[in-house]
Amino acid sequence: MALRRGEAAIAFLVAATLDVVAGLRAAPGVRDGDLVNPDSYMRLVRLRDIVAAASPLHVVARDGSGDGAVLHWSHFLDSLLLILALPFGGTSDWALRMAGLVSGPLAIGLTGVAVVWMTAPLAVGGMRLMAAAMVGLTPSVIAYGVPGVVHHHVLLGTMAVLVAGAAGRVAAGEWRQGVLLGTASAAGIWLSPETMPFVLMGFAGGGVGWLAGRDRDAVAAGLALAGTVFLVLTAAIVAVDPGIGRFEIDRVSLAYVVLAAITAGVGWWIALVGRFVIPLAVAAIVLWVGCFPQILAGADGVVDAAASKAILAATKEMMPVDSVLQAVTFLGGSVLAFGVALWLAVIRRSWTFAYAALCAAVMLGLGGLHVRFSTYGALAGAAALPVAIAEIGRWMHGRSQVYGRIGLILAAVLATRADTLAAMMGAAPKPEGVTTPGCNLHGAAQLLGPFGDAIVLSDPNDVPELLYRTGVRTVAGLYHRNVVPEGRMWAAWRAVPGDTVGPEFLATRASLVLLCPHEGRPSLVDGLPKTTLLDRLFAADPPPWLQRVGADPGSNYVLYRVVESGSR
Repeated sequence: MALRRGEAAIAFLVAATLDVVAGLRAAPGVRDGDLVNPDSYMRLVRLRDIVAAASPLHVVARDGSGDGAVLHWSHFLDSLLLILALPFGGTSDWALRMAGLVSGPLAIGLTGVAVVWMTAPLAVGGMRLMAAAMVGLTPSVIAYGVPGVVHHHVLLGTMAVLVAGAAGRVAAGEWRQGVLLGTASAAGIWLSPETMPFVLMGFAGGGVGWLAGRDRDAVAAGLALAGTVFLVLTAAIVAVDPGIGRFEIDRVSLAYVVLAAITAGVGWWIALVGRFVIPLAVAAIVLWVGCFPQILAGADGVVDAAASKAILAATKEMMPVDSVLQAVTFLGGSVLAFGVALWLAVIRRSWTFAYAALCAAVMLGLGGLHVRFSTYGALAGAAALPVAIAEIGRWMHGRSQVYGRIGLILAAVLATRADTLAAMMGAAPKPEGVTTPGCNLHGAAQLLGPFGDAIVLSDPNDVPELLYRTGVRTVAGLYHRNVVPEGRMWAAWRAVPGDTVGPEFLATRASLVLLCPHEGRPSLVDGLPKTTLLDRLFAADPPPWLQRVGADPGSNYVLYRVVESGSR
């Protein structure tokens, strides 16, 4: 079912406007040239290098102590940002930054349209726009889409929604939707293979629709078409944007061309033969995983497990849900989607909706393990809300219908603001661990100005902004292909300094140290005695081989330089 242009436009405006309003708290800093998170700065750093080199790059040259740091991101979003920059004057730093600022709200608006389209066959009238409103209100979605965030996470959710919506339509016999299913699958994999499980869920959902026996010929044609489009587009993408290696699992590569070939082959088998489909599909996926076993290890399949755990431990968005408030805020959408799908499976006696409930349960588990993955369940919940409202209208009447709908809408909206409401009531727990009061790298950039391209040891979360604002080189940012320089960085901060420069620090080749003292002990030195280099500098007690250069009172950053004399 297609959306009318007017409804699509309203859905876009509702989601994008709510997103911009939610981001107004960050607006003063954004107006002054700030971005919202480290990945946004690193995205523009790499894009600036790409423009300067007039060639797609996989490496940020000034990280890794000047040896360069490999970033696994594809160039899909880079290309979109360059297109968005054209109205702002092309490839200047200002134009690229403006493109980054508008990219988030545009992605949220498009996601709002996609979610309304996805839910259109099951909900009617203005209630469908509630789905767009939820997209613009939900923290686990807009956290990646407010002005000042420049990343692909929202677009990943968009592609997952399009895959789900197209797969549902293919399962219902709309075979032409196979084009969208294949296209969204390829685009999602190009943005990030993080979407791979949702692509497989989509194709498997079409297979469930075929098994259910409703218009089998049309469903089979749709699956064959989807697999073919997926294969052709993925092969073309690999040809123009090749992976770091031939069979990489963390970015588009030949490994995903093989996966697309499997989906196409199974689709055509269903269309032409139609027998032994389940054993064939299972065997094909098992074969693919057997060829690329790293896929089962996730990030550990790219780097060693210890390095992966160290990165995850320092990345807040990859932490598991650890409180009732977080569960309500980040997992409520998955719970709603599961409940609605299960309800429809029972009352309609539908294997397709039973399968949808299973997918919602998987998203609930993923979101519980890593907060970042709660985005997908939140979008499923946004799509489920108008469906639940429609179901209330079918089964309730009079005042009970009105109260039921109002109660459901209020519960959904309040759940997205559980943390905020608890904080207002004084019930939210105080955050533990690292806090950074008044740490602003504007002033730190001025401190580093006289030092040209010197190598700086810093908090790894500060690396992207330092690269963006200054000409210095940095030891290591938190990116999972940056294992060797990250190991040097961890070792230098965690070493117990002596009277002379130790081997751990020498390995970084740094001549400067920059940090902003925190309240509380940072996770970088968890489990160690309070004698590490980081502890010493937090206590304003540098070892003899570090000399305090200066501090910026407005930002609280302190800069030290290495001295050979050993005097302070």
